[in-house]
Amino acid sequence: MRKSFTILSALAVGSLSFQALADSPNWRYVEGGYANYDTDYEDFDGLTISSKYLLENNIFLNAEYTNVSEDDFDINTTTLGGGYRFVLNGMTDAYVGANFERIDTDGGDENGYSVNAGVRSMVLQEVEVMAEVGYYDVYDGDVTMKVGANYYFAPRWAAGVSFKKMDDADLTQVTARYTF
Repeated sequence: MRKSFTILSALAVGSLSFQALADSPNWRYVEGGYANYDTDYEDFDGLTISSKYLLENNIFLNAEYTNVSEDDFDINTTTLGGGYRFVLNGMTDAYVGANFERIDTDGGDENGYSVNAGVRSMVLQEVEVMAEVGYYDVYDGDVTMKVGANYYFAPRWAAGVSFKKMDDADLTQVTARYTF
């Protein structure tokens, strides 16, 4: 009898969907932290701040500002844009987006655009993972790939890390996120 109860309990717990364990990703947040921009020639360090805001109709707005420097040479990047979220299931969303991009350096300023598509998923109640592929065109067009994860140590607070690979540069960010 006890063995049957243990087996039935294990089957019941195992049959629970992940949706019961984790909600969908939060699309209303602000985050900031450390940024490392590693080019083929230099390694730049600085700060980043970003935000996403989901409107009622699955359209989201996003903004990001990063300031990094090395040996009195500054790079400031600004991203302003939006996109559309597709709910795949109770814990995973896909998205597409388009952005205005600006790079300000001590050597000059350039404007351009980027487009991206990605997936965000709450694999556990406290853990969100994401993956994104995109195209970034300011100086020259580059395909980008980004992966990241956030750990929610409190209901509204998370610590995260992300890595973005471009043709001639890598961007690593370590951030703190507040959701609202």
